[in-house]
Amino acid sequence: MNQIASALASGTTTYFQPPDPTPALAISNEKKIQRRLAILVGCVAFGLPIVMMIGTFYGNTCFRQSISHYYYAQFLGTLFVGMLVFIGGFLIAYTGEHWLEDVGSLIAGLGAICIAIFPTTGVGCGNTAAFLSRVFVEYTPGDPATVAMVKNRDYFQLFEKVEHFHSFAAGALFIYLGIYCLFVMKRIIPERHIRDGQLIDTKRRRNVVYSICGIVILLCVAVLGWVGLVASDEVVAAWNRNHMTFYFETAALWAFGLAWLIKGRLIPWLNDTTPQAAMAP
Repeated sequence: MNQIASALASGTTTYFQPPDPTPALAISNEKKIQRRLAILVGCVAFGLPIVMMIGTFYGNTCFRQSISHYYYAQFLGTLFVGMLVFIGGFLIAYTGEHWLEDVGSLIAGLGAICIAIFPTTGVGCGNTAAFLSRVFVEYTPGDPATVAMVKNRDYFQLFEKVEHFHSFAAGALFIYLGIYCLFVMKRIIPERHIRDGQLIDTKRRRNVVYSICGIVILLCVAVLGWVGLVASDEVVAAWNRNHMTFYFETAALWAFGLAWLIKGRLIPWLNDTTPQAAMAP
């Protein structure tokens, strides 16, 4: 167990190092703002599947096969898009201490926004007889104007194969988040994290949690990719019937949210007690 804990707590001392590793004596206003936004993003990531579930049980809608299918839900679809755009906007605006952080967060932020604007196909409700959904009708102006059900049953399919853009964006987002947890958040900056030749306890604890979060995210991506690309039709049918995509997406979102809540210093027992390490991830 000690060896596993040591492996989870370890981090790179070579890559992703900031150009100026000198310990900061005070946290700049910019860092305070970024931490506050990190906490908000963590809360939104935690809250997204919870809000969808509350809407399912207390609203007249079905339990969708995936979180992405709530795009089509009445009222919840607007919340889904808004929450993802908020996460994407934060990641685009986020400035790290290494240029790879900036490029990676930009790509991930664009991925989150693309998930919101390029929906998955189908309504994700299986054999549910009836449920409330967003309005998708064909409006013809005239005297009188007419409204008819859209002829294309793939509601809001912006163009052919749009679901591939959605899947690619989701993969880019979560793969980046998993790698970010495992490498960038775990990096060890000697000037900030090493005391008397030893890694400080708070950084060690944070790295263990970051490792778990990154592993959970990448495992969820791998399983979802396997189901989407390799699994048989029978497996996919049983998978969708049990809403497994929703649960795996929830696990990935919660792991992402937890990592950013820690990065925002919301969990006291994981925070550094000395100002020298106050700005470190």
